[in-house]
Amino acid sequence: MHERDLVFIGGGHTHSLVLRMLAMQPIDNVRLTLITDTLLTPYSGMLPGYIAGHYSEAETHLDLNKLCKAAQVRLIHGRVNGIDVANKTIQLENQASIGYDKVSINTGSTPNVNVEGAREFAVGVKPVSQLTATWRKLLAEKTEDTNDKSSAHNTAHWAIIGGGAAGIEMVLAIAYRFRQAGEALKLSLVQSGATLLPGSHKNVQKQVAIALKQYDIDLITGFKVSRVTKNEIESDSGNTLNIQQSIWCTPATAPIWPKLAGLDTDESGFIAVNEYLQSTSHKDVFACGDVATMIKSPRPKAGVYAVRSAPFLTKNLHAVFSQQTMTPLSLQTDFLSLISLGGKVAVGQRGWLSLSGEWVWRWKNHIDQKFMALFSKNLPAMPKMNNEPMHCAGCGSKIGPELLSETLKELSVFPNKNFDTDLTQAEDAPVAAVINNTSLLQSMDGFRAFSDDYYKLGVATTHHAINDLYAMGLQPTSAQVWVNLKFQHPRLTKRDFKRLMQGVTETLLHHETTLVGGHSTEGVETHLALVVNAAGNSYWQKNTLQDGDWLLLNKPLGSGIILAADTQGAATTQSITALWSSLLQSNRPFFLTLKDKEVHAATDVTGFGLIGHLLEMLKGTEYCIKISTDNVPLMSGALDLSRRGFESTLMPQLMSMLNQCDTNDIDLAVLKCLLDPQTNGGLVVSVSADVGREMMTKTGALKIGEVCRAQDAESAKKILFLS
Repeated sequence: MHERDLVFIGGGHTHSLVLRMLAMQPIDNVRLTLITDTLLTPYSGMLPGYIAGHYSEAETHLDLNKLCKAAQVRLIHGRVNGIDVANKTIQLENQASIGYDKVSINTGSTPNVNVEGAREFAVGVKPVSQLTATWRKLLAEKTEDTNDKSSAHNTAHWAIIGGGAAGIEMVLAIAYRFRQAGEALKLSLVQSGATLLPGSHKNVQKQVAIALKQYDIDLITGFKVSRVTKNEIESDSGNTLNIQQSIWCTPATAPIWPKLAGLDTDESGFIAVNEYLQSTSHKDVFACGDVATMIKSPRPKAGVYAVRSAPFLTKNLHAVFSQQTMTPLSLQTDFLSLISLGGKVAVGQRGWLSLSGEWVWRWKNHIDQKFMALFSKNLPAMPKMNNEPMHCAGCGSKIGPELLSETLKELSVFPNKNFDTDLTQAEDAPVAAVINNTSLLQSMDGFRAFSDDYYKLGVATTHHAINDLYAMGLQPTSAQVWVNLKFQHPRLTKRDFKRLMQGVTETLLHHETTLVGGHSTEGVETHLALVVNAAGNSYWQKNTLQDGDWLLLNKPLGSGIILAADTQGAATTQSITALWSSLLQSNRPFFLTLKDKEVHAATDVTGFGLIGHLLEMLKGTEYCIKISTDNVPLMSGALDLSRRGFESTLMPQLMSMLNQCDTNDIDLAVLKCLLDPQTNGGLVVSVSADVGREMMTKTGALKIGEVCRAQDAESAKKILFLS
């Protein structure tokens, strides 16, 4: 049982290595949490190669989601904007705060945008965690400039600001990339100093100068940028340079929130730490990497020091929790510095020794590949339960439809004239009471936890439960909550319960629904469920389709597949991002737009997948449905994961539903996406063509099919798939 919380803010090189080390040698009774605003963090040593095109994104980025899964670390995807050191809480943008007992900060630095116009028009390469997105943006803007017929000779001019090693590697990598592609691009390297790489070995300076000349890069010295506009940079002496883009590789600045929190900082705002990487003002706070400065023995803000700090930080975190003596950092003041020169050539130095050539690049590549292998080939094994892969949670953890139906048929139900006692034919929200001739409709839904981020679990589960009432065309009025929290120390249970309930209550506020009570327990796993209520005598039903209706769906499918792949560490960052974008998306805007329209039938897509819920809509009717599979929206990565064999643990129990479908030789991977159990899925509505067109325009919902009369109600396939 965990008793204390150790929270890591930022997934930089030091923290990534520390988390891996702690997975091998955990700290007793301590729960680990990583808060990061990006799920992919680039390895700085390989970034020039990525820009140049030598490496792919996957080869150069650490997947923090996979690392946390393997290391059994709680992952919170969010941006930190403050820390309350007195109350030991961390504030995040747009979600609940997180408590800690000890915290370590490794967030890097931020772009220096203090120069006039830089915030609006310049592009910074820091923080490194955002460089991939920055590079994509630059490539897109280069294409726009090339297509702009009004620009002179259609040749864009980029200026890289900063003549240090980072600026040199950036400008040469860009030059190599575009030369290999046969695309024209004018490049200038702009620096305020008069000398290229002052203090470096003469051979290093010489090799860099040769490379700049080889790639026709203009070196502009003595130009200290004082103002930036859309198409120009101006120096403090009044000189100007016409450009389409300025890319800043100058020394970056510290984030502002550590100083605002009351942490000691140096004169530049970086967190002041002692020889143990511990804050000089707050003993429960540690910091490392670019965001920190060792006051007594400062080191350059270089990746090599971040990597070599990891074993010391790991030892000291073990020591501080066990009240043992910490170990001071022992890092050399000099290190091997390697600079990539665009192609697969590098130059470097250590002390008086200078190296250059292709073999230096191959040596550097070997070092970099060895580091990256720690986070790909050599991660700890994924956790298993009873020597089997983890079972799905969310809607993928539900009981199969045949087992459910067969069991419900055997149950004895007390008869009541106000209620439908056929439990196999229930609506999304059945009538639970009739008071003064007004019906009270009620639904209950919930899950085993599918995320360690309890705030987001609360948000997604609340959205999901309320969907049952939206599928009936009803505004929810009240809710009750049942929470079963995983066994933890009472201190951690309090933190978890508060964060979970903040997710629930903030989402209920969004739905204009009142929390009126609930129940809480503890157990082996965390579960969350809600009972939601609404009142009304006029509501939508499942089975009242009309001939010629359009079927609209407002959210993509694929959550079950992606969650299943994620339990095995196989989901890509793009698919995880798409998953959570959907899980946190409310159906309320779609419902409100629909509310005043004539809706013939409706349901939500949940545990039985799109196919299962369409079959429920058809049950007892004389209709069939034609589905255009190409029009059914899928989450990014879902189809690829389906083709690779990933599926929810509920999928085998859903496959028999295809017996009621004319699949028309549709790809089985596509059909499994349509069978996929959905957590907080979209609404499916059956409306006239006119209403359908209006809703598609207003909401972005997609037409996935049409309702038609079956030629033979007994033998016809209920769903026909068309590609």
